[in-house]
Amino acid sequence: MVDFKKLRTSKTQPTITNPIEIFRRLPKPPGINDLYTSQAQVLEEWYERRSERDIVIKLHTGGGKTLVGLLIAQSVINETQEPVVYLSPTDQLVEQTLSKAQEYSIPAVPYEKGKEFSDDFLNSKAVLVCVYQALFNGISRFGAPGSNRAPMKVGAIILDDAHVSFSTMRDAFTLEVKNDGNGELFSALTNIFRKDFTDIGKLGTFDDIVSGIDFGVLEVPYWSWQNKSSQVVEYLRKKSDDFLFSWPFLRDSFEYCHVLISRNSLVITPIFPLVDFIPTYETCPRRIYMSATIGDDSEIVRTFDAEHESIAKPITSESLAGVSERMILAPELMQIPVDEVPRTLEVIADWSAKKQDSGTVILVPSSQAAKKWESVATFASSTKMVTECVKKLQDATSRGPFVFANRYDGIDLPGDTCRVLIVSGLPRGTSDYDLHRASTFSGGSILNSALAQRIEQGMGRGARGAGDYCVVLMTGKDLISWIGKTDNLKFLTSSTRAQLEMGKEISKNVSNKNDLAQTILSCVKRNKEWIEYHAETLAELVEPDNIDVDGLEQAAVERKSLRLWRDGYFEKAIVNVNKYCETNPELDPKSTAWLYQFAARIADFWGRKDMSQDFQQNAYSNNRALIRPLVVPPYLPIPKPGKQAEAIVSRIESFHVRRAFIAEFDEVVSHLVPEASANQFEQALKDLGSMIGFSAERPEKIDDIGPDVIWLLHDKLGLVIEAKSRKDSKNPLTKEQHGQLLVSMKWFQKEYPDFSCFGVSVHPNVTATRNAVAVDSKVLTYEKLNELISEAKALFIQLCESAVSQEELVLRCEQLLNESNLNPDSIVEHYLLPFELHEGQKGF
Repeated sequence: MVDFKKLRTSKTQPTITNPIEIFRRLPKPPGINDLYTSQAQVLEEWYERRSERDIVIKLHTGGGKTLVGLLIAQSVINETQEPVVYLSPTDQLVEQTLSKAQEYSIPAVPYEKGKEFSDDFLNSKAVLVCVYQALFNGISRFGAPGSNRAPMKVGAIILDDAHVSFSTMRDAFTLEVKNDGNGELFSALTNIFRKDFTDIGKLGTFDDIVSGIDFGVLEVPYWSWQNKSSQVVEYLRKKSDDFLFSWPFLRDSFEYCHVLISRNSLVITPIFPLVDFIPTYETCPRRIYMSATIGDDSEIVRTFDAEHESIAKPITSESLAGVSERMILAPELMQIPVDEVPRTLEVIADWSAKKQDSGTVILVPSSQAAKKWESVATFASSTKMVTECVKKLQDATSRGPFVFANRYDGIDLPGDTCRVLIVSGLPRGTSDYDLHRASTFSGGSILNSALAQRIEQGMGRGARGAGDYCVVLMTGKDLISWIGKTDNLKFLTSSTRAQLEMGKEISKNVSNKNDLAQTILSCVKRNKEWIEYHAETLAELVEPDNIDVDGLEQAAVERKSLRLWRDGYFEKAIVNVNKYCETNPELDPKSTAWLYQFAARIADFWGRKDMSQDFQQNAYSNNRALIRPLVVPPYLPIPKPGKQAEAIVSRIESFHVRRAFIAEFDEVVSHLVPEASANQFEQALKDLGSMIGFSAERPEKIDDIGPDVIWLLHDKLGLVIEAKSRKDSKNPLTKEQHGQLLVSMKWFQKEYPDFSCFGVSVHPNVTATRNAVAVDSKVLTYEKLNELISEAKALFIQLCESAVSQEELVLRCEQLLNESNLNPDSIVEHYLLPFELHEGQKGF
């Protein structure tokens, strides 16, 4: 028999380095003759720019990204004769990559735990495919601070799905002491900082969090951490074997870390991942970040310390290849009554899976949110269950419905495995760091960019490329509110914006559950009119995505400043941050505040305490969710309110679909219940005041001075509000509680001398003790609060369902307010009640 292998190896083989030419010479699987146009375009541009160290390549989900990465890897091996590493976020994606390599006869080998590297990899005969954690860990086999191995040199690292690896990368450099299972250590460490929270007026919150009552996240003040980190290190060193993979990174770098405390854990996590501790990565001459089309690449700079000028020039294709067909619908924006939407979607999920034989999946942000779907769907509560459920969908042994919590990436559900995808709730993230960032950047561009990315990742689970299709049902007050705001749309990719616009037009014509079911079927059953409408509209609306150069520059400033700080150039690091803030006055206040706090942190480490506190005061003035400085800056009164109707309509008009404002309202008032935490209740009360057209604020309490909430009803009258939301429903207002309200009123009169005010206690009932002497104060009972919420919602529904212009809407709003109990005079008269003496006592 002819030995074809011998004949092939005996030929003089030219070294081919062009990835397109490499593809042409590979044996092809059945049905494949050539690359997609989009693949060829990005490969050609990469080859021209291949000497650049950091390059981002973007292709639509399903656009053949894996093959592009493998061809680049083979090109680098051929050109440099050096090993190449291909990173994937999950074991499942590693297997898919190896399978794709085998399909195209590209030599690839897996990373195997506990075994030495393959000779084929070491000898540059095959690309090594592994998860990110294999490279980025403190005892990495590639060489790391806690490893006894010499650093490995490679010719390139392909970072596949880089946009979904950010949390994985942070976890690799994070040390977490869990309360559950390590409670004694958790208590010892958190107790070290108890007094420090007293100094910044957060002792009550701290005690509630560590005792498990409050679900918030607190950051340890950086000055406290600098002073006391050595105590923490001594505790942790004794337990370092419990933190084997992160301890080598952090043991000499604690000063460059955030320290976060929640009811579940104490977390020590670096400001940015310390990727330079991995020499294989740090010295790699070619780092290629493979990404889906996302709007903001600044996290690639923050996470990987990539060169922002190169990242600002991503390699993309103008082709729509890989853009899946998605019918994106939001039932809350239809004519279906809002309170019927949850049950409607339960019925749709069950009907889709069992009657229409369509793979049906529900994505939720947390395990707690998943429980709401358990009556109709199977909750995959563990990684093992997720794998089993995905396999059932792929094998068609079950169509679901299945619920996956916080699985917005890492699972692929192509074809019939998922034809109906329900994305329920805003995907805020679940780690303490995610929650901390969400609180810190609430409403800011950095958080909105991250949320947009997670939303797109979630929607991308169910349609995996050209020829695939899926109905995406978006639901949940917070999610509908987010996608409804016009300003948030800029964070989404052009193709998703186009599909949302289609969904908005479709939704206008859906009036009931039956219409919704038939609309879903038009996609699932391949209605010709729908397919043509989608294709034509997508081609008309999609345009090249803009590069967020400002976001990349900010990320580069943060990374450079950290590098200067770690290298001992403290003044240069501070100047770098300060100069950026001063020369970019258009920067959103949340980002400005974050940068000033960063400068304050560096100054404190440098020993310039006064400079540090000055920066911290600036930070705190821009964002009161940050750490309160030791010397609190002077209080700045909020602006006087304008016309109530104009304020209401302006807020409604910030949504590109007016009805989405109702979703935001419902989300806000859902926290005005006794079960909410004090923080949630007070924030919701402040937001309610803003939504009904008043100026509202939560002044920071300092030594118990200053109210929980203030509402300025007009330019002469204010409400000073103390919220006693968690008190027993039968208990009267006490002397101590009323005394607190009186102190708050004195504070208001000092800060707002031109205003008169009413002192208001949000209290379960109208009774007060004789000693309280509450004769001149008012009470807003739960009953009256709920009545106010109902009247406000009725007003908003009338406004949001109106199709008139903004100017006409203001006139309509003024008319409705005059007829309501929501204008300043009526709200005082109708909703604020006098206190009565508690039963059994006579006279105040």
